[in-house]
Amino acid sequence: MAIIGFIGLGTMGRPMARNLIKAGHKLVVYDKYAKFDDLVSLGAEGAVSNKEVASKSEIIITMLPNSPQVKEAIIGPGGVIEGLKKGAIVVDMSSIDPDTCRKVGAALEAKKTAFLDAPVSGGEPKAIEGTLSITASGDKAAFEKVKPILEKMGTSVVLAGH
Repeated sequence: MAIIGFIGLGTMGRPMARNLIKAGHKLVVYDKYAKFDDLVSLGAEGAVSNKEVASKSEIIITMLPNSPQVKEAIIGPGGVIEGLKKGAIVVDMSSIDPDTCRKVGAALEAKKTAFLDAPVSGGEPKAIEGTLSITASGDKAAFEKVKPILEKMGTSVVLAGH
């Protein structure tokens, strides 16, 4: 199984990460604002930065409040983009504006890294249950690789386009 980095462990991200751990995935977790000792006690490895998460992961998932936080976590100083492994895939599951999505996607593409924009719907109850609706856009091969992972967090997982 791929090592998954998970950034953003708030209301939605924490239960999503828990579902991945319960499914047997190895996670490296980080959140600038929230403690994540509970996830470490379940078997996740804690990191000290977004860059460290990326340096230890093959697939990096972000679930953050909004566009500024996604930009900071992925392409900001000490961000995911600075620690990427060759062949990594970045999946942003936050609800962000199209301009941010394009900017982050272009920066990752320049680093030869696949990017999927995969926002969720269903709120905290569905995140806890693992029954979110996930609509992704991006590279089809990258989507097919991460789809089994996304299916541990959602029951409706579709690729809507590129």
